[in-house]
Amino acid sequence: MLAAMSFGVFVEIDGQPDALGLMETTTLPRGSELPAVGVYLDAVVVDHAAHNWQVRLRPAEVEAGG
Repeated sequence: MLAAMSFGVFVEIDGQPDALGLMETTTLPRGSELPAVGVYLDAVVVDHAAHNWQVRLRPAEVEAGG
């Protein structure tokens, strides 16, 4: 993770140095805290903008129902 903001966290995406990911707080499980800077996350891509390499992410455990 690169940085935490009140609306979510910005993350680097392994293998995609030009891409910038955003995991919004609304996608995190209720009552969970934002991940700390430097933590590796498992996430699923839910949307992307090809023109500027921005990617919206959701935690993988939320996607799996956990």
